[in-house]
Amino acid sequence: MRNKAILLAVLVGAFAVAIPVSLAASSQSQTDGKVTVRITGTNDNGDNVTDGGVAGTGRFSASGAIADKGKCVAYRTVKGDRITLRFVSLGRRGSLTFVVKINTILGISRWTIGSGTKAYKGLHGKGVERENADYTVSTLTGTVWR
Repeated sequence: MRNKAILLAVLVGAFAVAIPVSLAASSQSQTDGKVTVRITGTNDNGDNVTDGGVAGTGRFSASGAIADKGKCVAYRTVKGDRITLRFVSLGRRGSLTFVVKINTILGISRWTIGSGTKAYKGLHGKGVERENADYTVSTLTGTVWR
């Protein structure tokens, strides 16, 4: 009887460790892959902001490897022919900072993930950024991974 109790305790302990580890691995793998992030309404102040200040506040929605939506604040810096946009996005699963570097001479816009919290902590990503004609919608497409 005592051996059965010990065996049962060992099995319960093994499951208590195995299940959370398995769930953590599956939640991390869900954030690997292609992603599309749509950011709207963050260009309230237009081209007037060049010193890293707030360019506007709006919303974001992400689909693909990241599925979230929420508020977004854009910060804008201009140095010569380079524009840097920082989109700080706060969703239900955490916050993500997307850094967009725009070369105005070549017309190339690339993004990376600068930082993340909660479910997005340790997440990396990169891709291209495109905007509509009046710069009110930014679309980031690319890949994310851990």
